[in-house]
Amino acid sequence: MVKMEPKTLVIVIGLLLAINFTVQAGTIQNSKHDLTASWNQYKHAGVKFNDYKSPCAYCHVPHNSSSDGPLWNRPLPSANAYTVYDSNTLDSSTTSISTQSLLCLSCHDGTIAVDSVLNKPADYTQASEHKRMSTDTTNDSCNSCHNNKDLGVTEAFLSQDLSNDHPVSFTYDSALATADGELRDPSASSGITGTIADDMLSNGKLECTSCHNVHDPQYEPFLIKPNTNSQLCTTCHIK
Repeated sequence: MVKMEPKTLVIVIGLLLAINFTVQAGTIQNSKHDLTASWNQYKHAGVKFNDYKSPCAYCHVPHNSSSDGPLWNRPLPSANAYTVYDSNTLDSSTTSISTQSLLCLSCHDGTIAVDSVLNKPADYTQASEHKRMSTDTTNDSCNSCHNNKDLGVTEAFLSQDLSNDHPVSFTYDSALATADGELRDPSASSGITGTIADDMLSNGKLECTSCHNVHDPQYEPFLIKPNTNSQLCTTCHIK
């Protein structure tokens, strides 16, 4: 297993900002995605999961990273392991989940512990437990303590049954917008900096990151823009 010095983790912050992210005003530090933070005066890192000292290290690593994502440091679940959304009003189809959304699901589907990484820092605190997001009550589940009642455990845990979640990993193009009749063309403004295609799609597909910015908690829950009066929803949907 590759080890790295703590000081090298600092490098990853600058490197990540140089990559083509949608970075806004907020910061991951002390957000719910900062697994080094102490929530409600109780330190989870080093107790409920390994403490890697840096919030970046749970997903990213500056050296020996995976090509699955930007300097990626986590294993990914299988793309074909999911039950996807379907309805008679859906004009698109998804056969498997794209890597872009699997990055998020590597934590949020509850099959992989939140501290499961490809390369651990040289100086980290080993925990006796390795929690994963889940609504079961086994000892390795966040729900063994939180019991669906706080910190948005139920909302954030998606499982591998995505049949009741907004579809992802489908091609969103002009043909789909025309066929549907209630979707804006991807050349329309996103209300952020450019078009829907430029600001919200990944390789022409709608993914988790189309609506969520993992690094910015400014608009809960990590939305790319406010959803007041459904303005995020109506960026794409004509209602």
